[in-house]
Amino acid sequence: RRAELAALEGVNQSLYSEIDPLHLPEVLSLVDQHHGQGELYVALRSSIAGVISTMNKKECLQQQRAYHRTRLDTIEAELAAIEAAEGHDGNVVDIGSEPR
Repeated sequence: RRAELAALEGVNQSLYSEIDPLHLPEVLSLVDQHHGQGELYVALRSSIAGVISTMNKKECLQQQRAYHRTRLDTIEAELAAIEAAEGHDGNVVDIGSEPR
């Protein structure tokens, strides 16, 4: 139906392809607010390549790495505190039976 209406109006290109990808989130938000989810879906389908092109994968991965390093440091500090409270330094000491 949409394609038929576009053909009747002589519109063959997507308006969204002409919008700067950095402004797409704002435009899509306005589409959702004023026209509902149906139009938002159509707008997203028309502009998804532009939205994806704004993502900097390298920077995203660097941020994830920094986050996980911080989490690991926190976990190691918690383990060290638990081990200190238990009275050992984390080294495993075998006090089991003698070898046969």
